[in-house]
Amino acid sequence: MDGMVLESDEPITYEDDNTTIRATKNASLRGNDFLLFADHISWNRKSGEAFAAGSVSLTRGNSRILSDELRLSTSTGDFTAQNCRGGEPPTFFIAKSIERNSSVETYLDAQVYMSEPGFLEPNFRTSRYSVDDNLSTFSIAAPQFRLGDFLIGILPGYSGKKRSGLFLDPVIKTGKDSSLGWFGETSLNHSWNDLTTSTKLTYYLDRGFFISPVFSYNKSYDDGFFNSTVTGGWINDQADRLSADARNYPLERNRGYSHFSSTSRHKDRLRSSTLIEWESDSEIIRDFKRSQFYGNQWNQSHNEFSYEGDGYTISILTRWQANNHEAIVEQLPLLNLDFGPSKLGDTKLFQSTSLNYANLYNRNQFGETLYSTRRMSLGHKVERPISLSDGLRLIPSFSLLNQDYQLNDTSENRSFYCYGADLHAAMHQVLPYTNQVWEFDYILHLMKLSLGFRVTETLNVSNRENIPKIYPIVEDLNLSPLDLLDHRNSEEVSQKDQIRIGWESVFLTKWNQKSRKIFSMRTYYDMINHAPDREINGNFIYSDIAIHPSYWIGLNLRNKFDTKSGDNFRKSYSLSLYDGRFQGVSLGYLSYLNFNNYSSFYGWKRLNEKLYSSTSALYDLDANYLTYLSGRLEYRAGSSWVWDFSITQRKGTRKENNLEWTLGLSLGGFKLNRLAEPEGLSSLYSM
Repeated sequence: MDGMVLESDEPITYEDDNTTIRATKNASLRGNDFLLFADHISWNRKSGEAFAAGSVSLTRGNSRILSDELRLSTSTGDFTAQNCRGGEPPTFFIAKSIERNSSVETYLDAQVYMSEPGFLEPNFRTSRYSVDDNLSTFSIAAPQFRLGDFLIGILPGYSGKKRSGLFLDPVIKTGKDSSLGWFGETSLNHSWNDLTTSTKLTYYLDRGFFISPVFSYNKSYDDGFFNSTVTGGWINDQADRLSADARNYPLERNRGYSHFSSTSRHKDRLRSSTLIEWESDSEIIRDFKRSQFYGNQWNQSHNEFSYEGDGYTISILTRWQANNHEAIVEQLPLLNLDFGPSKLGDTKLFQSTSLNYANLYNRNQFGETLYSTRRMSLGHKVERPISLSDGLRLIPSFSLLNQDYQLNDTSENRSFYCYGADLHAAMHQVLPYTNQVWEFDYILHLMKLSLGFRVTETLNVSNRENIPKIYPIVEDLNLSPLDLLDHRNSEEVSQKDQIRIGWESVFLTKWNQKSRKIFSMRTYYDMINHAPDREINGNFIYSDIAIHPSYWIGLNLRNKFDTKSGDNFRKSYSLSLYDGRFQGVSLGYLSYLNFNNYSSFYGWKRLNEKLYSSTSALYDLDANYLTYLSGRLEYRAGSSWVWDFSITQRKGTRKENNLEWTLGLSLGGFKLNRLAEPEGLSSLYSM
């Protein structure tokens, strides 16, 4: 009985030749994995049997049992308890008796709540509930499902595999949408181990029933993971007059959508990613899932398998047109084989090889094939890292790229060579600065300066005008590629002269053996970017800055503009302030490509432990009106039930001049309380 400690306020007495020890008045018995409190405790040091009576409390790990009396074997952990209550957060139980024998716990005349008991709190009652921790099995005798003391129904007895993390979260809502009319909504969220499901049924008085299920399965194992989600929706639309889709085609009565996404990894080598986004028409999301519209404007359906070997990578990508109302370039398939960089023999040269094959079909929004082509690209790069001094490295390089095109009635070929060099200077500095308010022990500064140039020339090209422009020319909001082989899957390859200057800086700090990033900055300037055959030229400055001096404040800035023309490609700024529990606010500014100009606001506040509020807004600075406004108020009645009221207004775009309000009641007590709210408009900054 090593490690056993018995204490009390009164003197401890010894009986049976000091074998039995008795303690009274605030007695406690402490073991390696338990703590027992009671008014009276007697313990037999030889057998290890303990008896406790009067205000008994037994704590083991995260669970606690309160009872009138309890018998415990300190050697095996087995026990019996009478008139019990307790649980493991957030669950709570009441039982006439509990018995633990080996790994099996049995509850008799038990009542189990998923949170603190109260009026109309959901619970189930049963004459017998047994669970085996070792075998992960359980059995329950004819449970009664109740709301408070009101009987809802009786279920048959059941035995089977034990599941952890089970909770239900039903929701009932009613409201009105200025476009869709009055509606009522009910949903049931169910989580069980790795599977999470949600089924929502909405009845629109003027449109009919809309059902939208969601299934998510997330599994992690020792050498990989598998995550997948299926969402869908369907309605037989009963509107008197259905509108037209984006092609001006009439909408059908039966409308729906189905989205599937899956990612998996196996042994750090094999990866798979699948995305399928099918929609019966271009308006189904805008009509019935307005909150999801921002993330569903450009749908894709693709699948990619990749394998990372020792010094090589193989990937196969297929991309197809799942929706005829969206024009797309199909890739059936796109095969990439990348080798290196690897050392070239006994020299100090390193080589990389890239082989790419694509079978491409350009389809319009009616599903018609405009043209097709097959493209084979072969690229090779040789580079020689040269260490000039500590932290200073020069990397000259030379690249070749050849592309063959097989068109419907002809074949074309073109090839390029590229030479250039990169100069990198890396520095670091430790700053002995301590600040308890900001939680700094010291600061580590890492900095990298870079200078790179590339000259790309044409080796040969046959009938330049016959090479199709498979992908439309778009204005890139991000940093464009510098190296020739980065263009291997693009028709953007052309003669060019480019010089880029880069500056990267990171400040890290440490506090209580944990490090965090308080400042990071990347800035690049294309001081020369000349390509005579390319439609978009410019000397671009791209900058990305994140400042997080503490956990409660964050500032993000991202910019890209052309110093020649002054054109703005991207301006997005965001400031976040939050205390992690009671309140938070986010302010942002967003401007893309000189044709939108928005400011955003998101704030939330926990007024008390029962009342919570949040609001978000998007303001169009050019049109001078709120294009999006949303507010939400939640009230927690008791431990489980949550009332919520929300109102949302959209303005300024096609099919989005509407006002919607909802009043809902949800069973939220099956989950732990929310302590912090994610930013509702964070996706605007990441666009």
